[in-house]
Amino acid sequence: MTDTAQTEAALIGIILADVPSVLPVAMAAGVRASWFQADPWAVVWLALERVWKDGTAATADAVSVFEVAKKVAADPDIKFPAARLTAATISEVVSNAEVGVYAESHIAALKSANIERSIRREMAANERLFASTLDAAEVGVQMRASLDAVLADAVADRKIAVGKLLDGIIAESETAYQKRIVEKDLTWTPGYRMPWEELTRQLNGLRPGLHVIAARPSVGKTAFAVNLMRYWLEQGVRVVLNQLDMPRVEMMRRFVSELARVSLRKALFSPTRTDIDAMRAAADTVAAWPLSVTEIRDVDDFRTFCMVERAAGHLGIVVCDYLGLFHARALGREDAVEYARVSYVSDTLKRLANELGVPVVALCQLNRESAKADQAGREPGLADLRGSGSIEQDAFTVTLLHRDKPVVDKWNMPGSEPRQFIPGGMEPTAQIYGAEDVDAVWWILCKSQNGATGKFPFVVRKRYFAWMLGDYAARPLLREEGAGATKRTVEDNSPKFARVHSDWRHDPLEAALRQNEALIEPPPPRQESFNAVMDTGDWS
Repeated sequence: MTDTAQTEAALIGIILADVPSVLPVAMAAGVRASWFQADPWAVVWLALERVWKDGTAATADAVSVFEVAKKVAADPDIKFPAARLTAATISEVVSNAEVGVYAESHIAALKSANIERSIRREMAANERLFASTLDAAEVGVQMRASLDAVLADAVADRKIAVGKLLDGIIAESETAYQKRIVEKDLTWTPGYRMPWEELTRQLNGLRPGLHVIAARPSVGKTAFAVNLMRYWLEQGVRVVLNQLDMPRVEMMRRFVSELARVSLRKALFSPTRTDIDAMRAAADTVAAWPLSVTEIRDVDDFRTFCMVERAAGHLGIVVCDYLGLFHARALGREDAVEYARVSYVSDTLKRLANELGVPVVALCQLNRESAKADQAGREPGLADLRGSGSIEQDAFTVTLLHRDKPVVDKWNMPGSEPRQFIPGGMEPTAQIYGAEDVDAVWWILCKSQNGATGKFPFVVRKRYFAWMLGDYAARPLLREEGAGATKRTVEDNSPKFARVHSDWRHDPLEAALRQNEALIEPPPPRQESFNAVMDTGDWS
């Protein structure tokens, strides 16, 4: 058996061992029957193509593909004899399939071998032409043309259609002109909207690419993702959540808790009949969302799953909780090395986003060194991403969630609790207890390939996983600390967390916030300021 024949058998074995996962990868790579020199594997590939076109790949296995292959071989129009295609042959290649081997390496090898064979055939044909004519110039022209045709076909699937890309760029600008200039809709933005208008403008919309959201444990990465997903799902966006950090049922509890405003502890230990009714209504709402929740540990398996979902039209935004928990069996033993594994995972998620044209939101941990940032009085930065510097390199945007410790410490002082966020009519002790559940967290956009960076304050109600945008326009308080050479000016950001903006949820809690003068009412529609924008040129 030649090396090429071994590669053909190995690829067929890998595909048949896991048809639902590997066949989409091979189809996306453009594998063709002509790539196979061995007749049995060419027939099997034709059978796999039929399985793919019939839409039965999700349930196919080696046995069902073999039955289709027998029908293919019996087709009088098929040029490949099937004398050697037997059940034993299929069983042998499946049993010899190397578990965990990356199928794309075999695909690349087969493609290269096919190109070499095509070039050799063209060279042989031109040699025969040269033997039959004395016109060397004519032979040279035909040889160049035939080789160019081979190479053009070989790179056709990798060649970037620059014209189409440019047409797409102009089409985006045409859409922006129609929406903002003609229709005077200044809230329009490319990409998916964020739950808060200010974040949408900061990001210029959530575009295809890898978007990393990182924080230390217990700051609220998952809770923030719950708010994002609720908004997108309520807009009808199809979301795939790959939940690796906790059991899927616990993630669904968080959706229900955020909608029903019933804490997990109360729901499990002391719910009232009113709480149960609110939870049931919330569960019905969540059940109607276009949400898929998976638990796929291997990043290549997850990429394949997303390819299938995208092909079926079931994929809009991908959320991964979280990046550091993915495995990469394609690395073999190197998977145990965190740096290599995280680098491979971030690169694969980036390729997934770019190939499918979807945003991939991946939650991520910050390293322990970032905890020292609080003590040193600095915010965390890109260097604090845990696992690998490739995360920063691969990400389209990186957002860090950072607790404002001085504000939280101030709130923890007796008499300074943020009671304005607690409904009225409660006993002082209950108000203090409720205020302890309020957190102050910064949303810090520290990398964006669109160029914009910035930060916004959020008031977090930890018990209900609810994030509310703080008063980002408020001025911080300034105070002097120390004396002499150690004297310094310190910013107190408490005013930025003293009130919150009304948002898309129009939560019943807003009535209490309004009564306590803790709610910033929504501004009038931005369309009313269209003429002013035209005059000033301020499109931010």
